[in-house]
Amino acid sequence: MKKSTVFIRIGLVVGILIVVNLLSELWYARLDFTADKQYTLSQATKDILTDLDDVITITAYFTRNLPPQLVKARRDFEDLLVEYETRSDGAIVYRFVNPNENQAAEQEAQQKGIQPVMVNVTQKDQASQLRAYMGATLEMGDKMEVIPLIQPGAGVEYALTTAIKKMSVD
Repeated sequence: MKKSTVFIRIGLVVGILIVVNLLSELWYARLDFTADKQYTLSQATKDILTDLDDVITITAYFTRNLPPQLVKARRDFEDLLVEYETRSDGAIVYRFVNPNENQAAEQEAQQKGIQPVMVNVTQKDQASQLRAYMGATLEMGDKMEVIPLIQPGAGVEYALTTAIKKMSVD
């Protein structure tokens, strides 16, 4: 095989990968192969998200450097928020705040109803406790809902959708 043919094939593969990557930025799709459809939004949630009239800002208060068993809860919540944002056509806006990084952020979280939980952390055969924040607030205009604790594996979609529904009903 000639060198020019190899370079052309490599160039085509790279070009296809670039085009696929650019298209993936425009269209978001998430495939759920779990038996219980754990990562698929319910039809009720989809309906509520498409009917939103106003922007809802979700502020997630999560401590950075959580222990491994809690990192999954943060990642799953962030994935859920990405999907909510996509399904709502921008009516859901979110941000993450680390209340442990400064006193003002910690005070803000506590004033909004997010209380820290003590988490046992083991590093290099040393046991210690960490004040961890794992909650969220939802705000729309002058309305506010609080999810004080987001637990791993709990019904996070239900809690989030219920809070959105409460705020969107006049």
